Amino acid sequence: MELLLTVRSAAWFASVMSAGLILLALSGIGLLRPLEDVSYTVFSPIEKLLRSTARPIADVVANYGDVSELTRQNDSLRAENERLEAEIARLREEASRQQELERLLQTRNALEGQTFATASVIARDPSNLRRRIAIDVGREDGVKKGMPVITQGSTLVGTISQVEDGHAWVTLVTDVDSAVSALLLESRAEGVLTGSYSRQLKMDFVEQNATVNEGDTVLTSGLNGTYPKDLVIGKVTGVSANRQELFRSVTVEPLASLSRIETVLVMTSFVPTQVTPP
Repeated sequence: MELLLTVRSAAWFASVMSAGLILLALSGIGLLRPLEDVSYTVFSPIEKLLRSTARPIADVVANYGDVSELTRQNDSLRAENERLEAEIARLREEASRQQELERLLQTRNALEGQTFATASVIARDPSNLRRRIAIDVGREDGVKKGMPVITQGSTLVGTISQVEDGHAWVTLVTDVDSAVSALLLESRAEGVLTGSYSRQLKMDFVEQNATVNEGDTVLTSGLNGTYPKDLVIGKVTGVSANRQELFRSVTVEPLASLSRIETVLVMTSFVPTQVTPP
């Protein structure tokens, strides 16, 4: 049996070798060219299709390392960009804060003979009916009820109305309970500036024959001892023209940005007094 298998294997090998030699000889003399041309015509499109299909896969495999590296670099650049944006925002905030403090320092230097406590706004009265802010200085910093609160340009913000150990509440000039003796810089006409629920200022008790124009500057008059003299309050925005009334009604826009104010000065050297008529 083994002899038979050996003979068959030898015969098969001899047949394959013979066929190979014959095909090689025929190819050498050009007799197989028509068959080769037909085979190329039939299988060339298939080869191109397989090659084009396999190329993207081969590119992905070949470039997988590059894609991973680019992804890592992109994530790193994104994180660095976010860090730089946060740093820029912080530096802008610091620059804005520094500029505000410099302007407040100029205000302090302009008011010679007065001492101040610099304070930051830490809260606002949530009620729509009251106009008050809380600041981060209090009794421990020498702050007392009735002290004026100003901002840059010697502009009046309000007055201390409640004092605790570490903080205090400031009633703004636009609060309905606020009343400030005031005068017009240009004509020296006097009146009383009061707040309102509409958050506007109104100057009452201005004489009917007083000269009042839009754009006039309103200052504290210093009368009655509740505020020092010549603090800036605002600008006239409207004047009543009713001659039948005893007094003129004057509306005033405060110069301080009371809804956005962040840093203030408490005039700790000023002691308010109450002057009562005889």
